[in-house]
Amino acid sequence: MRPLHENAMPPPEPENFSYATNEDPKLKRLLIRAIEGMTGQPYLKRLYEDHQAHRIQGESFWAAALRRLEVSVRYNQEALAHIPQSGALVIVANHPFGVLDGVIISYLIDKVRQDFLVLTNAVLYQADEIKAHLLPIDFAETKEALSTNLKSRSEAKEHLLQGGCLIIFPAGGASTTPKPWSRYATDLEWKNFSARLIVSAKCPVVPVFFAGQNSRLFQIASHISLTLRLSLFFKEVYDKIGSEINLRIGNPIPYKELASLDRNELMEFLRKKTYALGAGLPHGSVRGRRPRYLAKKNDVMP
Repeated sequence: MRPLHENAMPPPEPENFSYATNEDPKLKRLLIRAIEGMTGQPYLKRLYEDHQAHRIQGESFWAAALRRLEVSVRYNQEALAHIPQSGALVIVANHPFGVLDGVIISYLIDKVRQDFLVLTNAVLYQADEIKAHLLPIDFAETKEALSTNLKSRSEAKEHLLQGGCLIIFPAGGASTTPKPWSRYATDLEWKNFSARLIVSAKCPVVPVFFAGQNSRLFQIASHISLTLRLSLFFKEVYDKIGSEINLRIGNPIPYKELASLDRNELMEFLRKKTYALGAGLPHGSVRGRRPRYLAKKNDVMP
């Protein structure tokens, strides 16, 4: 059974802090919001609201998010130091968790350079202070998706041509097991959209590999119903509170090593390079612990 894919749907509605949209049928909206409400969304929403009310001067949104989620990140610091600090650059990564991947990779790249954009359609759009770093991308075959993609593609290309950094999750959605009971989740096919941007800018590429995957419940739900899959994304973030995320950063790949490849070959090459970085890292589902502090509305969180 082919896993269902969240990018067949519009982006989450930020004003509702939910993966349900106003365009969804009423029953679907009610189901998604009901499951979200029972599986961590209220706590995460309060975390964000408290962040807005009690920001720490000089702390980035990315650092604040990881601090409040009590997530620690283990990575090869020497490789981060080798990422070019200027000039056009594309960073590609696998996408095991969802929104957390975007937060973590932005947190790391922000240490090196601030001129980065992330191609994403995740609930990160809720945060006004980081919208300048985000470009929406939708892989659905609809007129609305086409319009969104053309605009984002144009902005992404222009950003690279001006010497900026672009972060891409080429699969477009969270990793999923090939079958409901398969042991390991993996990305779906990496889209050639990324290859077109790399070729147009003729820029180097840095691969990044995230170790781990979402829960077994998420994997099973992904094979049953897109509605169930969408309703569990907040749960997956909530369940990773207090966890440790392992990742590896690869060496920059000069464009001259990619120039002779067609788009399909280019994406397959980059995918293999990315997954090769995972050798020796844990690949099971990542789960943290319950929050130290179970927040109530209007409480100030640590």
